[in-house]
Amino acid sequence: MELLLAIGLPVVYLVLTTAVLAQRHEQLPRMLQRLTARDALLWNTMVAITITIAVAALRWAMHR
Repeated sequence: MELLLAIGLPVVYLVLTTAVLAQRHEQLPRMLQRLTARDALLWNTMVAITITIAVAALRWAMHR
């Protein structure tokens, strides 16, 4: 159950924030506008963070 939470929460967060940003018709904040100028930088960063959390959770669960 703990492993499911550790992996599931970041994945849900990633999907929800991507959906919100994709559906939003307002002007993005200045920081996000700078990031969107570079191709997929924000998406790749979030995927890397999610994978890092998942691997750490898996290592923790295996040593437990």
